[in-house]
Amino acid sequence: MKRYLLALIILAVLPGTLSPLWARDLRLGYIDSERILSEFADSKAAQDKLAEENREWETQAGSMRQQIEDMEAELEQQSLLLSDEKKAEKYEELQALYLRFQQFQQEIWGQNGRLFQRNLELTRPVVEKINAAIAEIGDEEGYDFIFDASQGNVVHAKEEFDLTDRVLEVLGKE
Repeated sequence: MKRYLLALIILAVLPGTLSPLWARDLRLGYIDSERILSEFADSKAAQDKLAEENREWETQAGSMRQQIEDMEAELEQQSLLLSDEKKAEKYEELQALYLRFQQFQQEIWGQNGRLFQRNLELTRPVVEKINAAIAEIGDEEGYDFIFDASQGNVVHAKEEFDLTDRVLEVLGKE
């Protein structure tokens, strides 16, 4: 993606190529999204809320882990006194508890787990506000492109420079 963007910018400054770009000066700008996220109050609030919820889940996981450890210690202490049938029963209980613990971990911290989903819920409005501010600045101040310095991406561009339809048109001819 960066190569194509660089190629587009290079073509914009060469005479006779992409005439709308050549006809006038480009106005470029950039932002540092990491700094915006770290300094924007709404972003900080969302991060704090997520951290608080994560601490609660970690407490629950710690409690479950402690139950497992207690049950393992109890089983080890009583293993000589228990019948084979009772030992097997206790091992099944321990396995079931361990399985619930693993399921809990997967549900919370696994791919697309509750932490991931909650992060999306909390950050979506923040990102929308940031994108709206970027678009407002881009439109009001006449920026043709705004890049994200921390990510190397275009975060705002005038529609007249969008080549998506032309690319799709060429692809449709093949």
